[in-house]
Amino acid sequence: MTEASATTRTVRRPRDRKEQILRTAAECFRRTGYHATSMEQIAAAVGITAGALYRHFDGKQELLGQALLSGLDPLLRRIETAQSVDDLIRTTAALVLDGRTHTVLWEREIRNLTEQHRQEVRHKHEAAATGFGAAIARERPELTAVEGELLAWAVLGVLTSPSYHGAQLPRARFEELLGQLASAVVWLAPFRTARPSRRPANQSRPGLLPVSRREALLAAAIPLFVERGFQAVSMEDIGAAAGISRPTVYNHFSSKAELLTAALHRETEAAWHVLSWAIVRSSTPAQALTEMVRCYADSAVRRHGITGLLVSELPQLPADRQRFFRRNQVEYVDEWTALLRSCRPELGGAETRITIQAVFTLVNTVSRRPALEACPDPAEVLIALGVAVLGTGHRP
Repeated sequence: MTEASATTRTVRRPRDRKEQILRTAAECFRRTGYHATSMEQIAAAVGITAGALYRHFDGKQELLGQALLSGLDPLLRRIETAQSVDDLIRTTAALVLDGRTHTVLWEREIRNLTEQHRQEVRHKHEAAATGFGAAIARERPELTAVEGELLAWAVLGVLTSPSYHGAQLPRARFEELLGQLASAVVWLAPFRTARPSRRPANQSRPGLLPVSRREALLAAAIPLFVERGFQAVSMEDIGAAAGISRPTVYNHFSSKAELLTAALHRETEAAWHVLSWAIVRSSTPAQALTEMVRCYADSAVRRHGITGLLVSELPQLPADRQRFFRRNQVEYVDEWTALLRSCRPELGGAETRITIQAVFTLVNTVSRRPALEACPDPAEVLIALGVAVLGTGHRP
């Protein structure tokens, strides 16, 4: 080949270019957030121009939706072909570890999807849970429909938990551990949710607000941030919810970021308070862990979505505040880790942290399911599932 022909040689586009773009976009959105990520940055990460990117996707919102939808397709295909629950668990664990982006991206960016994409992604999540539920029902026919559904979501919570942390293990051991944790949920026995409850679900009647205006603003801001997200909530919205005029809001908080920081401080301190209480009232590490799961489950049931604030809104804060809250999270998990290693010394440090994060994600996932409202004591269901994952042998 001559020098001239070499320089004019056509560069062939990879056959999987679209899939490559979606994978790269998902990672960019996860790393810097939807609002801080531009199409130009995604194009540069892929190694193409922004114009070439627009030939594949109309805009950033479409790209986000397609990235989330495509991330679920391999799982749905595996569900269709799985031969057993164990087979399904193994293949799902491998899929999650191939790309630890999807779940946290969905939780963080759901508000930025179009309504159509939001419904499509929800439909695929429900289809995945239905598939797991059917596989569990084939091997545990004694379960009620509600029990099978809750176990399915609990298993999905365990298997997708690596999306929320960065702990590392050799790949084979990581898959094995996730499989063991998920199997502990599937075969939890006895698992009974008892008779359906007659209490109404999700009471929406607003409660009272504190007399203190600062406290009233915090009380109003937290559910607004949970429901709409930081970007979609204005200081005026928060003031209106608290019955406080806009100028008065700024007498207590100079900015929305300062208000979010105060709200996150409030929630993290509350978590530390109940954790310390659980430890000092326990006589063994196993009992302490059970009490800590109880406190975490009670909080998840009473305050839907609060734990997700640290996942979804932390990137909105200045870098020093982000570092503070992340360090706080690490120290919080360290308390759980020390107790679990006392109960299960065969687990290494990373294995222990992975196990604990699986409990957190399970509780957060199942606590949001409408089926849990059919249980007379939803927290007790979550406690039984969480303790099964810990594997301490302590009865709730």
